[in-house]
Amino acid sequence: HMKVLDALVTRFPATAELAIYSAPLIILLGIYLGKLSAVKRNTAIDHASRVVAIIGWSLPSFWLGIVLLAIFYGGLGIFPPGRLSEWAEALVRSGEFRLYTGLYTIDALINLNFPIFLDAIYHLVLPIITLTTINVALIMRVMRSSMLEQLGRMYITAARARGLDEKTVIDKHATRNALIPVITLSGLLTAGMLSGVVITETVFEFKGVGYFAAHAATQLDIPAVLGFALFAGILFILANLIVDILYAYIDPRIRLG
Repeated sequence: HMKVLDALVTRFPATAELAIYSAPLIILLGIYLGKLSAVKRNTAIDHASRVVAIIGWSLPSFWLGIVLLAIFYGGLGIFPPGRLSEWAEALVRSGEFRLYTGLYTIDALINLNFPIFLDAIYHLVLPIITLTTINVALIMRVMRSSMLEQLGRMYITAARARGLDEKTVIDKHATRNALIPVITLSGLLTAGMLSGVVITETVFEFKGVGYFAAHAATQLDIPAVLGFALFAGILFILANLIVDILYAYIDPRIRLG
């Protein structure tokens, strides 16, 4: 038995490690593909991107995770589940490896222990692929829709009429305004990942916050469930605050208002 706060603090680094590496990849890839799809509207690139997005969004995360494990770990013997290999876990628990953050990749770099760093990255590959495949489709679809809306606005027509080259029109004018709804979605997505991705953590044996909450619910551990709900609520409040700050940076009208 341990306090709910201690349990959350102990398990949060595993969830944070997944989110830190997955969220930027999801957001950047989604923005790029959505922008490319909008600029190349009704071309083969656009159609291919939309098909990939639909497939990615339709795949159940538990199914994709199990399939990836079956292919790579079961069939090829690579990319095992868990956060570390047995030898690495033994070294971490031996006391020779000093924990600073609980994030093994970062702590390994601080300790200048590159074998553990590579082992931690090695174990992150399949969970990151799963989370990216499932979530990038949503960012991409929102970015494409927002970008098409901006490209149809009069200020874009005016910018082209002034003789600005297409790259400047797309990158400096249209993309910046198209990012506003994407920022909102990205903030909520990141907060959701930091508050735990239950299925992914369970499939890949990443015993993070999501795994803890699911286990607490099955055991009818009410204090743990309430503690998790409070923790997740705080994360979403902070995410909304950061999104509002980014709005002011992206859109000068908000600063002036």
